[in-house]
Amino acid sequence: CYRVEYIQLALEHSPLNLGQGFPDFAAPEYVTKGLAEVTTGDNVLLNQYTRGFGHPRLVNALSRLYSKLIGRQIDPLSEVIVTSGAYQALFNTIMGHTSPGDEVIIIEPFFDCYYPMVKAAGGVPRFIPLRPV
Repeated sequence: CYRVEYIQLALEHSPLNLGQGFPDFAAPEYVTKGLAEVTTGDNVLLNQYTRGFGHPRLVNALSRLYSKLIGRQIDPLSEVIVTSGAYQALFNTIMGHTSPGDEVIIIEPFFDCYYPMVKAAGGVPRFIPLRPV
């Protein structure tokens, strides 16, 4: 089974896991101080729900940045969405584009979240190895 082979390679080479969000360092002091100031401050607007697709200031800033990078104007209110992380973005994308019975290509090796996300959407995973079998 390919999973056993990958596990054996990982044990042999002790790779650094960059995919699971397990940093081995503390947050910088300016981050923890800033968070403390926001949570204990008097501005009640900082304790409210924001726009579901991302705070207007954030989506506007992202629109300005990426509009310059790709050379076209991006509408911040209709073409930018902010998620709570990559997993949520992947899940939303797979759920939104996969209908029950659709075949979804997953390139091996892959992150462990792809298969269950495709299955949750009713898709049929089809695995394609990155290297010849």
